[in-house]
Amino acid sequence: MVRKRKLIWLVLALLLALRLAWGGADVHVPGGNKILVLNHGYHSGIAITRATLEKYAQTVGQGWLRDFPDADWFEVGWGDRGFYFSVPTFADVTFTIGARALLWPSDSVLHVATGQGDAGQVFAASEQISFSLGEQDTRALIAALEAGSGGKDYLGRGLYLDSLFYPGSGKYHLFYTCNSWVADVLRQAKIGASPLFAQSTTGLFWELKLRYGAGR
Repeated sequence: MVRKRKLIWLVLALLLALRLAWGGADVHVPGGNKILVLNHGYHSGIAITRATLEKYAQTVGQGWLRDFPDADWFEVGWGDRGFYFSVPTFADVTFTIGARALLWPSDSVLHVATGQGDAGQVFAASEQISFSLGEQDTRALIAALEAGSGGKDYLGRGLYLDSLFYPGSGKYHLFYTCNSWVADVLRQAKIGASPLFAQSTTGLFWELKLRYGAGR
């Protein structure tokens, strides 16, 4: 009986957490600005079109447009500087690298990957959730992406495709991961993504699909 009562309270707490963090945006605006949230396995990112970035970019985004003059889209991710530079693929992740990234607050980087054509097709192997946002929420999302940058000058080549690393803003640690940052960016655009579930890509995507019934 005690165990059952605890389970009920746990479910109620979970539902309350979801309700408190529920987004208020209309995430499927006809003719809106399309964004993709991408699950690459051990990290996530947000992809936007060049046209969207050109329309709403401030100083940081204008730098991305300049650095990638031929890009049709931009995928932005954030994470631990040492971890990102050390693990070009999931197979390169080791216990030591992962533990060091999680247990000690460390410097962050912003990873901007670009390409041509349709981003959804380029990342066909990655789980995806798409949204179509109105102008105000798109503007807020772009501003949040830009706020993840700690400088306009890139640090070096990125992990995949035509990509670059830029200095990040803020510290990476156990309670604030790459997926936490993506959830933060989404919340700025009023897309519900609770910090409670955003420590991993699994939790982040589970919640987004639960809320919006999207993804594949």
